Amino acid sequence: MKLLLTNTQEDQAYLILRCLRHEASRIVVTQTGASWWQRWSGIAACSRFVNKRYRVPDFYADWRAGIVQAANTPGEERYIRRIEEICAAEAIDTIFPSFDPEVYVFSKNTARFAAQGIVVVAPDFEALTRVLDKSLTLAAARKVKFPTPEGTVVDRPQALTAAIETIPGPWVLKPRCNAHGVNIVMVSEPDALLDAFTRLNNLQPSPLLQTHVPAQTKRNFYLLVNRELELVSLFSPRVLRTRSTGVRSPCAAVESSHAVPFVEEVKALVRETGIWGGMTVQTIVDARDGQPKLMEINPRFGHNLWYRTELGINEPLILARIARGEAPGEIPEFEEGVILLDPLWDLLHLLGQCVDQAGTWLRSRLGGRTDDSDPHARDAIPELLRSFRSEYFASRPRRLSPLNRGFLSDPLPPLMRILRVFVEALQRRSA
Repeated sequence: MKLLLTNTQEDQAYLILRCLRHEASRIVVTQTGASWWQRWSGIAACSRFVNKRYRVPDFYADWRAGIVQAANTPGEERYIRRIEEICAAEAIDTIFPSFDPEVYVFSKNTARFAAQGIVVVAPDFEALTRVLDKSLTLAAARKVKFPTPEGTVVDRPQALTAAIETIPGPWVLKPRCNAHGVNIVMVSEPDALLDAFTRLNNLQPSPLLQTHVPAQTKRNFYLLVNRELELVSLFSPRVLRTRSTGVRSPCAAVESSHAVPFVEEVKALVRETGIWGGMTVQTIVDARDGQPKLMEINPRFGHNLWYRTELGINEPLILARIARGEAPGEIPEFEEGVILLDPLWDLLHLLGQCVDQAGTWLRSRLGGRTDDSDPHARDAIPELLRSFRSEYFASRPRRLSPLNRGFLSDPLPPLMRILRVFVEALQRRSA
């Protein structure tokens, strides 16, 4: 295999590289961004296992604007032509995108690359459009009776006013096509909601309005689906702890479990959307009724891909075989009750709690107002330390993220990840 990896700013690109480096005779990656930091803060580009790096033009603007169409935009066409040049120079036979914009643009150009003898590991374009647009995903979920939040697409202020009469607040307003929670806002007052709608509608027309779901916990379903829309692999860990970053609450510690709810509904949702490949069905468990409510489907591997690979399931290799029309091979059973931890995120979580609670203490001493609704108020430091002790030092089986390892065999990626994570944390706090 001569492999081309894109979107090297994303952690999952490096995880895919780790999984496929023994199968690939040559690994080539692409980089985007005008600055050195933009190009090299993605850890896959730093790996010593990469044979060649190429700069490519950024085409994300069209995708961020919600332009989803079968034909390439001028920016997308420039990108694809540059990729074709790289493939010809490096004799590439497999392209593996793993972030929404790249999966989208390669999906609609799959036949173009197939004519050049190149396999693109991406789902079919028509099915992909039903997943990239959150409103279409939610419509498919309602059809198969998978629980969803109340919501609707709003295309003008009058529609927004009518919607909030039947959809209870607080409200969440989000672009229908986005990733990493970008431009998602939560508001409690109708006037503030109108202001948020105006801003989002200018960025991407017709955003999605939903009622806010008070979260009890999360429940993600990590799927690997073959071309016949059959589940090849299903992993849905029990969440032990989350960390709050704005409107997002990523998993910070999970435990492998064979007791998975809503399996039949997940299978029905896959068949209804018609999508194959590696994907994450993201849900929030509603504190009011205990039901998982669908947020979105990410049609690609995410940064938590290591959950499965650390349990012995090489999903990137399995998916590459499926894309090539080959048998996926034997898929091992994973062990029950294994705790999966990322020490870097836990350290950042603890430091953030110390800073936040020190600030709260100082404001109270100076007679300032404190807010019990702050995200950090839910995570007392002693409770967090007890959790760390039970997870890191107990006798239970555990696995640590491979993104923290490799200081001797491949030192730059883990070092760059540490730097990037702390820089992004400082940027969030100063915003």
